[in-house]
Amino acid sequence: MNSPYRLRLACSALLLVLAGCSGLRSHEPVVQTYVLLAGVATPPAAGGNSGEMPGDGAPMLAVSRPTAAAGLDVERIAVVRSDGRLDYYSASRWAGNLPDVLQTLLLDAQRASGHWRAVLPDTSPFSAERLLQVEVRQFQAEYAPGASLPSAHVVLEGTLGRRGERDVLRTLRAESRVTASADRMTAVVAAFNAALADALKQLSAQTSH
Repeated sequence: MNSPYRLRLACSALLLVLAGCSGLRSHEPVVQTYVLLAGVATPPAAGGNSGEMPGDGAPMLAVSRPTAAAGLDVERIAVVRSDGRLDYYSASRWAGNLPDVLQTLLLDAQRASGHWRAVLPDTSPFSAERLLQVEVRQFQAEYAPGASLPSAHVVLEGTLGRRGERDVLRTLRAESRVTASADRMTAVVAAFNAALADALKQLSAQTSH
């Protein structure tokens, strides 16, 4: 068999393989992206019942990017099966890595609390007197043994301190669990949003200066 003929055969075989791979990819499920909203209220026009915004004497707060327990620093949506296995929902993900998404929501929640003169990410060039660090300890759907519906379980632990002085003012902990209304992804995400909103509300109450 001459070399040009062998080359044509090899090229034809490669094209068939590539075509087969393309066909396989076409049958993969489309990945759905879900947004965490948590129902965080917009910052009030006036702080508290006094009718005034926090004055110049109120400190500014910096919020660092949260850390996350093993298996949670991902875009995938975690689920713990009834036998204790950590798994992820197929073809579903958050809009970004979970800590990045949660930092934005922590900023929104602290701004809405009205406790601070300003709330900034810790990468801001502006100097804040207080620093909030949060660890995501639990952020998964859970199927309890014998249960037909999953629940969204959220646990956030944090530290509030004086920035630059390594002086811890208080430690924080918020936990919430909400059962999904149905065993489908939209209901599970709604349960996550409700549980997260409750946890963020708890943290905001604990960080009041």
